[in-house]
Amino acid sequence: MIEIVCNIDQNYVEYCGVMLTGLFIHNAQERFRIHAINSNVTSVQKKRLSAFCRQFNAEICFYDVPFSSIEHFPIRAQDHLSLAAYLRIFMSELLPDTVDKVLYLDCDLMVIDSIKELWETAVGHFAVAAVEERPPYDTDSPARLGYPAEYSYFNSGVMLINLKYWRETHLAERGKEFIKSNYSKLRLHDQDVLNALLYRQRMFLPIRWNVMDFFLFTRPLIQPRRLADLHEAIDRPAIIHFTGKRKPWLHNCDSPYRNRYIALARKYRWKVITPRESVRYCIRKA
Repeated sequence: MIEIVCNIDQNYVEYCGVMLTGLFIHNAQERFRIHAINSNVTSVQKKRLSAFCRQFNAEICFYDVPFSSIEHFPIRAQDHLSLAAYLRIFMSELLPDTVDKVLYLDCDLMVIDSIKELWETAVGHFAVAAVEERPPYDTDSPARLGYPAEYSYFNSGVMLINLKYWRETHLAERGKEFIKSNYSKLRLHDQDVLNALLYRQRMFLPIRWNVMDFFLFTRPLIQPRRLADLHEAIDRPAIIHFTGKRKPWLHNCDSPYRNRYIALARKYRWKVITPRESVRYCIRKA
């Protein structure tokens, strides 16, 4: 059984559906249990996700977090994500104690290959395994958060998590305390919190497990030591992550995987793109 965690609010249910679709169809031999940490998701939306998961013999469990628990967390009007991003901090408090290891997946990504190898990665004594960020985040973020730049900085969109370690070290409580004490320092939300608390207990994964938008640029900005890893990821990507503001359901998205994403959503009837955005996209292309 592969344990998957995602966090959603009522605005991200359709995108979560596309993420789960890619996960299920490219891992048909695997059994999944989905742990959906959510805020303000309606009963109708929960029923739809539950019915969809049953089609693929997958289980789904919902963990309701009151919006009042996160409404005072730092976020800016111009940010491209919602307060729901902070929900993943609560997973060690919410999931059953019998679950010691989970794979966290953001909802703005598309799985296009088997994740079995990723799931079977040994995390050992580490708290989390994730893909390293690009410059300047690898140096600027540690400086802002107050830890040595040699530890760099990871992206929290795909994380293989040692949930037992999170519980033993009371990460959820420490995370909430860190937010209160460092409110003004936080720029990348929960990702900042997790890096600040776990920078000594993280391991880096190959890029193919989290191919972010900037890795697909013609001339990507990346640390020279990672070029071989990047080339392998481009040749054999497993998870495409639509980071930044230009999501595939918006007309200004330039990702080479955008059309594949929309085709997948339409095939399984996930309403991720409005008629207006569809028209604007066609006009832009024309």
